[in-house]
Amino acid sequence: MRVTQFTFYNNFVTDQQRTLSELTKVQTQIATGKKIENMYDDPTVYTKFLKLDEEINSFTQISSSAKFAKTFAQESDTTLNDIVSTLSSFKSKLLTAANDTNNTTSREAIVSELKSELEHLKNLANTSLDGKYLFSGSAFDKKPIGDDYSYQGNDKSVKAFLGAGVEREYNIPGSELFLGRDNDYKKHMTLNVIQYDKMKANPQFVVRGADGNLYIDKHQQLNGTHPDSDNPPINETITIDSQIRMLTGVEDKYVGDGKYEDGISYFYIKGRKPNGESINTKFSLSNSQSVKDLLDKIGAAYGNTATNKVVDVTLNDMGEIQIKDVNSGKMMSDFYMVASDSDEADISDLVKNGDYIVEFQKSNFKGIRDLSQATANNSGFDNRVFNFGLKFINGNRDAIPQDLAKDVFGSEAIKEGSDTIKESVDFVRFTGTDTSGNAVDVNIKITDTTTMQDVLDTIKNSFGDVNVSLENGKIVVTDNSLSSPSDDSKLSITMQTYSDSDNDGVFHTHDDMVKALRRDDVANFDKLYMDKNGNEIKGNVSNIQKDYITYFKDGQKIVEKNPNAQTYVTNDTTLADSIGIDDIDGKEFEVTFKKQDGKFQKAIITLRNTPDADGHLSTFWIDENNDGVRDLNEVFDIYDANGNKTPANTFIKTTTEMDPTTCELCTKENVQKGLTYRQLGDVVSMLVSGNIPADNTPQSYESALANAKNSVESGVDEKGRFYVKDKQNANTNIELAIDDKNSNDLYFQANNAITIDEPQTDFFATLNQAIEAVENGNNFADASSKDARNFGIQGAIEAIDHVMDRVRRSHAKIGAVSNEFDMTIQRVDMLKINVQTLQSENIDTDIGEATMRLNSLNTSYQGLLASIAKVNNLTLLNYLR
Repeated sequence: MRVTQFTFYNNFVTDQQRTLSELTKVQTQIATGKKIENMYDDPTVYTKFLKLDEEINSFTQISSSAKFAKTFAQESDTTLNDIVSTLSSFKSKLLTAANDTNNTTSREAIVSELKSELEHLKNLANTSLDGKYLFSGSAFDKKPIGDDYSYQGNDKSVKAFLGAGVEREYNIPGSELFLGRDNDYKKHMTLNVIQYDKMKANPQFVVRGADGNLYIDKHQQLNGTHPDSDNPPINETITIDSQIRMLTGVEDKYVGDGKYEDGISYFYIKGRKPNGESINTKFSLSNSQSVKDLLDKIGAAYGNTATNKVVDVTLNDMGEIQIKDVNSGKMMSDFYMVASDSDEADISDLVKNGDYIVEFQKSNFKGIRDLSQATANNSGFDNRVFNFGLKFINGNRDAIPQDLAKDVFGSEAIKEGSDTIKESVDFVRFTGTDTSGNAVDVNIKITDTTTMQDVLDTIKNSFGDVNVSLENGKIVVTDNSLSSPSDDSKLSITMQTYSDSDNDGVFHTHDDMVKALRRDDVANFDKLYMDKNGNEIKGNVSNIQKDYITYFKDGQKIVEKNPNAQTYVTNDTTLADSIGIDDIDGKEFEVTFKKQDGKFQKAIITLRNTPDADGHLSTFWIDENNDGVRDLNEVFDIYDANGNKTPANTFIKTTTEMDPTTCELCTKENVQKGLTYRQLGDVVSMLVSGNIPADNTPQSYESALANAKNSVESGVDEKGRFYVKDKQNANTNIELAIDDKNSNDLYFQANNAITIDEPQTDFFATLNQAIEAVENGNNFADASSKDARNFGIQGAIEAIDHVMDRVRRSHAKIGAVSNEFDMTIQRVDMLKINVQTLQSENIDTDIGEATMRLNSLNTSYQGLLASIAKVNNLTLLNYLR
């Protein structure tokens, strides 16, 4: 082909541009250090660059998140370390306080130090980092521990981002740290009445029988017997080897000729087994049996057998009975005991009939007025002293002689033998015999000006040579005609309360007896008013879900394991899941209350699974016309949120229906849930606020409930305790007692055993109780102290050990988390470097290679220019030569 000048020129320009472009590219690579500047320079390199860059950004984010989490966890770790150290110091001071040689001054000094450490612990609990509280859960801006030491945060964990789909918690929520649960711990309870050997404490009543054994004889004058010794009284606590007569002081039976038969002690036991089953039993032991036999009997009541042990029953150094679950993780165990020399059908009869009562547990709670009669007894160790076994209260304090009798006995009371409320307590009647044995039948009219001193004077002026006093809310009568505690008294007194049924102002025996008398809680387990504090009423019992649930499915009764066993009930929990028996159809609860306006009333809540004659399932009845009859317009069904009547247990009905989407048959379960704690709270709200449904319809029920909720709030708190809060009054008039009518299968306020330790912890409540124990000077639980329900210093030491263990577990957990984040940071930083290296290899210029290429391109370019110059200089003359 003929090469023209034009062709040559075009080729030259193309080669030159290509070479210059390559030179420019290499020079840019050397100048920027990057292989490409734009995606189109090399799409493969650019795509790989973006992918690696994304990985680097992700690692950067992970590293940043992990570094903050690590800092947060390390700060938590440091704080928990300080908490452990402070708790160790706190426990050390408790051990010092447990030393019997401490006097009041040294105890006060210890208390002061403990309070300082408590405040320091609260400050540690409220530690923050960069404005975020460490132990508030996810509520970073909420101080976890309030001034009242209550937890104010939430139970949420916060997490650090550690990669796609990977997150790690880095905080310890205060709900876990301060209110956590350790299922490897066992519930441990104690009674609180110190038990001294009653024979050594009262040697003047101890005689030696013809068989050479020692017996208790409280009627030596009558029997012609004499004390075995003139030893002085001593207080020596009982042991497991002590005889029952030493524990109870029940008198032995004299049969003549210096011979005795063992007296019999009757023990009344109430409470719950670890699995939630109710205990309501009674047994007897002879006086010559041992306390060990009693402990074995109590264990058997809880289910102990020769081959299987459910609880350990022991005595502490004060002779107080203690019960501890054998299996860990249980929360339901409960215990109450009282003893007597009489075999009665019900504990209330012990007070009603004036029986000898042996105290084991006392809480100073306010009992409901459930007796219209009580007889004084002098079966203690001074035949001159008589006590009614009653508690006289004015408001929330012990009554004093100056109080008005109408305030103490109450202005309204329930008629004996019915549910009718009488609007006045008009007479107090006393019958019996005076100190000379003469019959007495006297009464005092309760007017607006009658005082308790007038009541005392009525006794004093009617029963011979007696002294009458009101001590710690108890009427005590002393027979002054006797010179010795072992002399026999002819005095007997029975107290009865009446309402003037015919309104003539004169007492008649046909007047209505009314329940205006309260038992001392020594002989009262659960017929008690809930505690009142300002505008809030709250029970002291934490209701727990039992081990199994019972429901009905397609007509069949199903009993299966409860997935929420041994946890606090919530408002959505059914009562059936925490009631201590299986069959609850027909169970009744008495609600004794004062409304917001102060009016006294009573209602009955009935649980039903099968409709009654009127078609009712679970209902509540309030006797609006006060005639004691359940009129149809006074009985209201308890409806659920959908307007359905509520059964006692949950019912499930299986149906087969056509699915409109797939046109296939499918099985559905229609659930009708049993009565819940929320619904119980709803009923109580309506009762105490006075908002009763206008008629028995779902619409009226819903309307009444809405009005009630404007006035009060009811339900269960985070610890399963039932409460009512008055929204309209700072100091409420409301009083509330909910009593399982014929048993103790479910209760809300109880004179029960004091919990020393259990799986659930409460950090600050435990510390405060420990300080109170030192303030009171109680080494063990002591009913005679300022706080009868405090577990004592020894109990505090055990409980503090659990709290410390709880914190140490959290400390170890957060330490592991901190280390994990540290390793994560190191790993991510290394991975980031590796990816950056890959990215560098992918995008960065190899300077040496680029320089060599630049030199090569320069040489080629110069050669190109030289060649072109030569070619351009050629002419025809060159060829002619």
